Amino acid sequence: MIGNDVVDLTDPEAQSGATHPRFDGRVFARSELQMLGASGAPNRLRWMLWAAKEAAYKAVKKMDPRAVFSPSKFVVKLDETLRGEVSCEGRTLQVALCEEATSVHAIATSDVLPESRILSGTHEIEGEVLDPDLPSEAAREFAIRELASALHVPSNSLAIAKRGRVPTLLHDGESTGIDLSLSHHGRVVGFACDIGPPENPHS
Repeated sequence: MIGNDVVDLTDPEAQSGATHPRFDGRVFARSELQMLGASGAPNRLRWMLWAAKEAAYKAVKKMDPRAVFSPSKFVVKLDETLRGEVSCEGRTLQVALCEEATSVHAIATSDVLPESRILSGTHEIEGEVLDPDLPSEAAREFAIRELASALHVPSNSLAIAKRGRVPTLLHDGESTGIDLSLSHHGRVVGFACDIGPPENPHS
């Protein structure tokens, strides 16, 4: 299972000093607080860790619909390449972070997957986001555009529906079985999906 999360670092709620003074103590485990204390860029790291937790939760929620997001129980470990693990109540997920100048994007998977199976990306909405539904629509449109190109199908043959709260990719109205995750924050939207192993040309 796959999950992803983006944080727009230019959004007011992600600015340094914008969080409640007790935010870190409620959200992060002791090992993560130590990471933040040792970091030269603690605010950027704060939102990397948050995005990793959210991404992992989205993947876990697909496996167990009863799962509840308790941030401090999703414990993140990252190496210098911004790859690592998120552990929560006996589960360990793989996580990778991509950072841009003004955003971070986390992708979590329940299994170790080759990079060739993961299609992902982020996109920044132009102008002000005045319509609260715009980010969700923009995330779907961006994912469909990227998936249509990767799958070599017309974009108008794809659609994204929801089963519960889980996005489902449809092709000509039928489920593709592709595991998909969407996210948005501020002006940034993102997606990640497991497009599956390559087809065997001899099958």
